Amino acid sequence: TYAQDTSKEQKGTLVFTPEIVIGALAEANENFVEHGLQTGAIINFGWEQDYNTQEWAQRLKGPKTGVSLALSNFGNLDSLGIGLSAMPFVEFNAFGSKRLKVHSAMGLSYFNKIYDPITNPNNKGITTDFVWSFRLFMNYQFLSSQKIDWRAGVGYFHHSNGHTRLPNQGLNSFLFSVSADIKDPVKMQLAEDNFVKPDFKKTIYDYASLRTGYGINVLGEAEEFN
Repeated sequence: TYAQDTSKEQKGTLVFTPEIVIGALAEANENFVEHGLQTGAIINFGWEQDYNTQEWAQRLKGPKTGVSLALSNFGNLDSLGIGLSAMPFVEFNAFGSKRLKVHSAMGLSYFNKIYDPITNPNNKGITTDFVWSFRLFMNYQFLSSQKIDWRAGVGYFHHSNGHTRLPNQGLNSFLFSVSADIKDPVKMQLAEDNFVKPDFKKTIYDYASLRTGYGINVLGEAEEFN
């Protein structure tokens, strides 16, 4: 959480990005509940690191980092409900282009409707209130102005409890998105004007690491074989 002396270093600049997504939710199991298109709204709070003089930001070529807050409607409020997600993210330039970005996020989601053998037997996708979430999108900046960059994207959204409770088929979504990077041009220009690219030397460190853990994992349901 703290690894560098940041008292004299220039930091990232804030970018606020509202986003709307729509797409298809894959069938999680046989006799899965009927549902319509998945829709959602996402608010991204990010920091552009292009002019951040900290070593990690320059080594990674100035990615955008931040937190996404998402609301997902899976197309059937009675059986699938809604999902609320909070996910730290990182966004990199793709193929050397600043217009094309890869957005990757992983975090936690809450579902207000989960599997129940009596009241909700056909939703075997989610069986716990809180699950892990993963999001991977490719965004293209198709229109740019001084204050707003408009983007279109396509990607994948996954929810799963990590097999801590069965059945856990997980939910897999394939989505299109439209988003807008809302920035402060004055602060952006000030950051660019004050930026002096540091010259970091390549270093090698030796270290030893010991790791252990304890948890619970359910691998699969018992099946009978004749």
